Amino acid sequence: MRLFLFLCLSTVLFCFGCNRVPVPDELKNLYPVTITVTDGNQAIEGVAVSLSAKTSGGAWASRGVTNTQGVAVIQTSRASYTGKGAPAGDYKVILIKTVKLPPELEPQEEDQNLSPRATVEKQAKQEAFYAKNRVIPKILGDSNTSPIELTVTEKDTTILTIDIAQYKK
Repeated sequence: MRLFLFLCLSTVLFCFGCNRVPVPDELKNLYPVTITVTDGNQAIEGVAVSLSAKTSGGAWASRGVTNTQGVAVIQTSRASYTGKGAPAGDYKVILIKTVKLPPELEPQEEDQNLSPRATVEKQAKQEAFYAKNRVIPKILGDSNTSPIELTVTEKDTTILTIDIAQYKK
């Protein structure tokens, strides 16, 4: 009976060990990062926050999504591994919030039958809608144009608050 229990326990422990995802070497040291996104004093929920390394680095992604308080907790992923925090380094911060198109502007299967002129007109209407209803200023949505920089250090939690109001035209 003891041998049976030992074999069962060994099998269970072995199986749990098999399901562990190995930590990539460059992601063994991740440091906590939280980013808060506001518009004035109003928190913005559902903003995708990404960190883009300023120097060409590893093949990982550091990102998070803001909650109802406007706070994103950054996680870093590579392949099937995800860890809390980001590697130490200098980053550009990118913010994106998708706005849902009204039904008449949503891409449809029938759009493939539109004339070239009608296709251009629909695309122009979509772009106008996005421009009018943009939550996050366009400048913040691209690592080449975003003026927001962040340095993640090994010391404490890195905390950044971004007020998008100062980036609106």
